Amino acid sequence: MKKLICSLALALLYPSVQAREIVLLEGPFEADWSDTHCVDPMQMVGVAAGDIIHVHTSNVQSYAVAYIRTKSNGWAAISKDFDNIRITGDFECLLDESLIKVIDNETLMFGGSGYTIEKVTLITDRPEDTRVGYDDLSNPDASDATRAIYDLLRDSYGKKSISCSMAEVDWNYKEAGYVKSWTGKYPAINGFDYIHLTYDWEPYGDITPVKEWWEMGGLVTLCWHWRAPDSEAIWEAYKKDNNKNTVFEGFYAPGGGSPVTNFSPANAVIEGTWENEFVKSDMEKVAQRLKLLKEAGIVVIWRPFHEAAGNSTIYNDGKAWFWWGADGAEPCVKLWKMMYDYFRECGLDNLIWVWTSQTKDGAWYPGDDYVDMIGRDLYNYSTADAAYNFNYLTAYYPHKMIALSECGYSGGSSPYISEQWEAGAKWSFAMPWYHYQYKLGGNHQYANKDWWQDWFNQENAITMDEMKLLKEEYLSHSGITLPAIESHQDAAPVMTGWYNLQGMKIAAPTRPGIYIKDGKKVVIR
Repeated sequence: MKKLICSLALALLYPSVQAREIVLLEGPFEADWSDTHCVDPMQMVGVAAGDIIHVHTSNVQSYAVAYIRTKSNGWAAISKDFDNIRITGDFECLLDESLIKVIDNETLMFGGSGYTIEKVTLITDRPEDTRVGYDDLSNPDASDATRAIYDLLRDSYGKKSISCSMAEVDWNYKEAGYVKSWTGKYPAINGFDYIHLTYDWEPYGDITPVKEWWEMGGLVTLCWHWRAPDSEAIWEAYKKDNNKNTVFEGFYAPGGGSPVTNFSPANAVIEGTWENEFVKSDMEKVAQRLKLLKEAGIVVIWRPFHEAAGNSTIYNDGKAWFWWGADGAEPCVKLWKMMYDYFRECGLDNLIWVWTSQTKDGAWYPGDDYVDMIGRDLYNYSTADAAYNFNYLTAYYPHKMIALSECGYSGGSSPYISEQWEAGAKWSFAMPWYHYQYKLGGNHQYANKDWWQDWFNQENAITMDEMKLLKEEYLSHSGITLPAIESHQDAAPVMTGWYNLQGMKIAAPTRPGIYIKDGKKVVIR
């Protein structure tokens, strides 16, 4: 009796969870041997061991045969138990740990012959995720200004589309200048890169272009095409001559592009190796330069280790493009966490961390506690591609903001942001890559004049004009104030000193032409 009472008490304390049946594929479809009856991986979000895939059938004939296969792995069966199996009615697949690994981020195909697929459902006892809103900043020690800018991004998400340009190699805002010449306004964000860190002339001690942009009213994003030495001998030579004669250029993994390096991230996360010494040395250098931005009051949307998985998670013969992904997910995640923890120890409380997904790369994700936003880089893509990628990432990371962190289409014919927005891809911000040494009037490599004009004609577009006001509002709430900026109606804030028409600061004109001096046009003859 005592045992029965205890059982009843436990039952009252822990009531059974009601199983949910989620429709993954709605028929009816006549089963065949094609790849038409598929369940997209975004519909399998959160699938776990113990769940059941149930295939509802009808019109089952004698000798009916069925299969469940993965599409991207060349029609590979999820297991021999579910390939060319005889069925007489509905059939189920109980998912264990081994099957979870097989179907993770995969498109599942259902087919065979001699029956009709009415629908495919997922049966689970797991409760629904009922959280509301987006995660707070991952760093509990983030500065008030960083929290304010993050709140600005979060409050704008899904309502406003934030424009962004990318600096051309050196730290500048030439591309933003092109946009202003086309539209009359600067983008709201400008991107910069630490790509020249290994050069004896690397310019990142001078933060003037970034400071100017921030004080004009814009936001700042930074990435790092991290160059690494090929060998210990090169690293030792680099240290010996203090970077005066020895440089190394590679940031691509073998087969990923050029310039290439064979640097091993797996060795880099092992204490005592020369590779570990190198990454710690470079992290220290970048931390010192990020501190300059922190001291200037600049919040950085920080995007390291971008595109880490390359296309290795999409194709059987795919590979990582950059060295930080060359040895797979595990060392790459360790590198991310190493940097994150070190930067926190350095007091870098001005960073909003963006992880760039390649989709189907969940194993590469550092985790919610190390990431604030998700980025996606898309090139030569369609509006449908944009919508799919946005919906995929929203499904897998529902509590993180999603940005189009790089984009472009050869010939400048990228899908309009207005079309992407209409299709459901409501990116936090979008940034076309730069066109090196572009000349006004020419064809831009990734995003032409019409692309920017279409975007800035949308009511939900945020340009620098709007961002300046938003920054002032959000930073004032946090007790932070921006420097006073002289501005003119319908024009960008005045910049002191000499500039060319592309918005790049110069010491002084060296040839005839039209320049900007203290915000006014000057003709040099």
